[in-house]
Amino acid sequence: MANDLIDIKVAAPPKTANAHTWVEMHLPDGKTLLRYCAWGVGRVMFSVSLFTVNLTRATFKFGVWLCDGFEAGVKRLLKVYDALPYAGSPITQVIEASAAVVEEPLEIITDIISAIDGKQVMIIGEMGTGKSTLAQYLAYTVGGKVRVYECEGTPTDWQGLEVIGKGENWSAIELGMAEDLEDLSNQMKLRNEKGDAALVGTERVIIAEEYPELVSKVASSSEWLERHARRGRKAKRFTVLLSQYDRVAAWGLDGKSDLADAFFRIRLGKKALAHAKSLKNEQLINWLKLDQSHCLLDDQPLKLPPYREMKAATVRYGSTIFQPYTDNANKPEKSAENALKPAPEAVCDENFLDGDRVLWRLIQRFGEGKSDSALVT
Repeated sequence: MANDLIDIKVAAPPKTANAHTWVEMHLPDGKTLLRYCAWGVGRVMFSVSLFTVNLTRATFKFGVWLCDGFEAGVKRLLKVYDALPYAGSPITQVIEASAAVVEEPLEIITDIISAIDGKQVMIIGEMGTGKSTLAQYLAYTVGGKVRVYECEGTPTDWQGLEVIGKGENWSAIELGMAEDLEDLSNQMKLRNEKGDAALVGTERVIIAEEYPELVSKVASSSEWLERHARRGRKAKRFTVLLSQYDRVAAWGLDGKSDLADAFFRIRLGKKALAHAKSLKNEQLINWLKLDQSHCLLDDQPLKLPPYREMKAATVRYGSTIFQPYTDNANKPEKSAENALKPAPEAVCDENFLDGDRVLWRLIQRFGEGKSDSALVT
């Protein structure tokens, strides 16, 4: 360790010295200076390394601070961005609100007559769902004389009504629809000349059984449907079309949405269930399964009157035969069935059982010129 000591020779100071006394000091030699320089370089290197570490630390801290600030800003912006599809509401509130599904009670239609006011009606349902009974109930409740187009009925079907086309008599249906078109023109002419008041008491109801079949068999069916859809209710001509098919093309309405909108669709049985399933409304599906009187009016739930009530109405009013066009001031000369039959007895034979022929003859003899209500009483 003694070898590491630096020997610096300094002249002995004078025994007496003052402020102006010079002291002789000798500079270290070159070897000593080199050692000092080497030490100084090492010290600078240590200082630079520490400075670099501190600078790096400060840089990283500044970077972390920037990242934290950027992250906080992006999160705030993301909250606003997520709320854009929900009109500014926070998405947490939207999720909470949508998580609780509340089913509103169905608004069930119970007054079918008021519900179908202003439009014609289609009744859609498979066999045995009561389409004919409902059609007769609507006809008798709405009021007016009734004509039925039926190509495959039996003698007991539609008793008491004017039935045209039994036994696939397409020519009779063609002639009957031509009469309907002429009657419709006469009604509109009368309305144009004298107003709606002139049509009071001239109401008629036309029922077409399995109308889609008539589309392909009767040439005038398209014009008949179009004109009655557009002007039928204005002319006091209420039309009820029956079918097992729910496709627009089967009715001849493909591409004619304006005509389709002129009809209310009453769907019965499985047809109603199928339509409710297409709407993806489980509440409506379950309601339809509860009772046979539950059906659909377009997309709305409809509860029909009890079947016995509708059937009683058809039996009560079906005892009177409604003669066509007797209420029209511009009526045609003869009806479709009369044009094809030689005598009134043919009408009686087709429309009545043996037990009702006496009643028919009494009506013919004493009921001429009287209203239907007077005949019933």
